[in-house]
Amino acid sequence: MASIVTDYLPLEIKSNPYYVHAKRGYLSHLLLDAAKAGQDVYENEYNKLNNLAYARKENNHITIQEVFKDNWGYFVEYCNRKSIPLRDAILSNVDSMINCRNFNSGYLFYECPNCHDIYVRGLSCHSRFCVSCGKKYRDARANEISKTCIYAPHRHITWTIAEELRWFFQKYRDLFDELFGAVNDVLTHLIQGKSKAARKRNERLGFISTLHTFGRDLKFNPHIHTLIAECTIDKNGKRKPYSYFNYDSLRKSFMNQLLKRMYKFLKGINDKNDIDEFFKIKKELYKKNESGFYVHAPQKECKNPNQIKKIVNYVCRYAGHPAMSESRIISYNKDTKMIYYYYDPHEDDAIINENDKIGRQYVTESVFDFIAKLIVHIPNKAVHTTRYYGFYANHSSLDIMHQPKLFKWKEIAKMKSNLNWRVRLISSYKYDPLLCHCGATLEIVPDLCYFVGYSKEDG
Repeated sequence: MASIVTDYLPLEIKSNPYYVHAKRGYLSHLLLDAAKAGQDVYENEYNKLNNLAYARKENNHITIQEVFKDNWGYFVEYCNRKSIPLRDAILSNVDSMINCRNFNSGYLFYECPNCHDIYVRGLSCHSRFCVSCGKKYRDARANEISKTCIYAPHRHITWTIAEELRWFFQKYRDLFDELFGAVNDVLTHLIQGKSKAARKRNERLGFISTLHTFGRDLKFNPHIHTLIAECTIDKNGKRKPYSYFNYDSLRKSFMNQLLKRMYKFLKGINDKNDIDEFFKIKKELYKKNESGFYVHAPQKECKNPNQIKKIVNYVCRYAGHPAMSESRIISYNKDTKMIYYYYDPHEDDAIINENDKIGRQYVTESVFDFIAKLIVHIPNKAVHTTRYYGFYANHSSLDIMHQPKLFKWKEIAKMKSNLNWRVRLISSYKYDPLLCHCGATLEIVPDLCYFVGYSKEDG
């Protein structure tokens, strides 16, 4: 099946994972044809051609996929030589990302019913590490969060661990469960810890926590972002507002619960050296962090649905952003194996006076150091980085079916439709991939589509 399609395509298609035409002369010809079909078709074709891999490369757009394609084999070889283990999740996700849209992995074949031009779209890899596929995954997750939220003011809380503890989480990735658990312990205790009546009524907050393992400088920095409804609901469905969060109590409680959980976890691992090291660090942390670990929970204006939705949308987008955006990459030298990128320090976010800010930071480093920084943030298979608690939990005995939802079903349906690959391209890059340069709409040709492991004889 693949050879049939190859006969239709120019040679450039083998190195172009997105579109079939990459020659300058032919691109001009396409634009002339599009202009004859009307202004809208011309603008669509213009935007489409400017997003060709060919054109993006000419405009010095550097992709993470390109960096990994060039260097991943050398990186793996180096790790094997130095006996540096690479987790299975890293190997599978990177391999999928590198081969995303690769025609050897399958494709969809479209043809114009009018001029018989063609468009071939490689299949996506569905890896969370992939820039394009990961964005769809994050948007889908944001939609699920939005669909779950009830109509109530919400708050964004950030829970940060001490720098001295980070290496434990990198070595023992199951510790992320304890990090989630510590946040749950704190917020559950906040309502039920001092009230027998609240425990009897099973009164709970509702919150959604998302794990981040990176800072803007790409360093390993595990922390939790929590979106919490400012109300409680009990077993009878009674709802009460709850908007006061004592910072001192949250910080101290979070530190105590996390350190307690970490000790119990390490005791189960039974590595004497790590337990001894943990005790030393724990002792020092209690000395220098009398107020507890850093917890940030600012109250925002939440007087109407639009303000509440704005906060929820912000947290959904923020919690879902990738470790590295390709737009931050300034240059990449294949010969010297060096990459140049920037980041804006998180500390500057709360500073109003520009003169007091640290300012944008620029980094020049080896591509191998860059790769190492990125892959450490790949989660293990089947690990959920977003979890629901309290009355938002799937297994919760509390009924919120009758609680008014923050987003109407029409808004949710619109969010869901925006996940369609065609809609996403129109929204992000301002072109319809199925609008032909002649003005007609391309149609899929099932017999010429190719899926790995499938043949027409299979049905």
